[in-house]
Amino acid sequence: MIAPKPLQPNDLVWLVSPAGVIDSALVEGAANTLMNWGLKVKTGVSATAIYGRFAGETEARLHDLQVALDDPECSAIFCTRGGYGSIQLVDKLSLEGFGKHPKWLIGFSDITLLHCLLQINGYASIHGGMAKRLAQGDVTGLFPTEQQPLVLLRQLLSGERPPLTLPAHPLNRAGHAVGQLRGGNLSMLLSLRGTPLDNIPAGSLLFLEDVGEKPYAIDRMMHNLKFGGVLARLGGLMVGQFSGYEEDPLMHKTVYELIADTVADYTYPVCFDLPVGHTDRNIPLLCGQPVTLSVDETGAYMQYLTE
Repeated sequence: MIAPKPLQPNDLVWLVSPAGVIDSALVEGAANTLMNWGLKVKTGVSATAIYGRFAGETEARLHDLQVALDDPECSAIFCTRGGYGSIQLVDKLSLEGFGKHPKWLIGFSDITLLHCLLQINGYASIHGGMAKRLAQGDVTGLFPTEQQPLVLLRQLLSGERPPLTLPAHPLNRAGHAVGQLRGGNLSMLLSLRGTPLDNIPAGSLLFLEDVGEKPYAIDRMMHNLKFGGVLARLGGLMVGQFSGYEEDPLMHKTVYELIADTVADYTYPVCFDLPVGHTDRNIPLLCGQPVTLSVDETGAYMQYLTE
């Protein structure tokens, strides 16, 4: 898996909106933050456009993202928002220019589709916060300063590989595994099932998150992964934040318990409450990179490996 070069001061980065419409003030705020980091910023023509629920028509969003992917001077592409729309682009994008000058792509939620496109073509990317987080900054009090999402994002972009330590959770399953980090939004991964981008390799350490899905829908999606053999071939599972829903007493179990049930037949390590998802607790992760995951009675520990 090819990891783009670390960012340096005065590197050029792009802000693009491949999916949902976004408040222009957030895009401006994100650009200001990136410039305060010492980076040069270009903003896609369609980044703040409004076309229904989209940040511009398909052709406009495709143009912006393709220009950024092709730009030989660009070191990173920051997606401004998820929402919906990336799936309209993935089969139209060319990675020919990107392959000559690989760059980081950063985003999550609907942007999971773009991560899958890059990983299946052999490139690492960063699952992490977007324009809103960049513009508004980290929420203080949730993490020690050194574990705040934007602090970690800057470390990853600069070439550092900080480890991740999580507290114990009653549903955790002990074990140790080494594998490639894959994952993202559960709904987006399910939307790719049966397509050329449906590729979670054997031995992967999979992380999952989602928002606004009812417990029975999450259970159904997890069973799809089970019946399709995906869960059986994993090296480990990290369960992130599932937000924007209410637990359903008619299911007789919480969402985390439902997920635990779908992997009960396997022996690999599982950890819950990974701080990744549509919440203020959304730390960045390097998709496509090799990691170790160790889970015991004290908690979970993830460490990036050098390929």
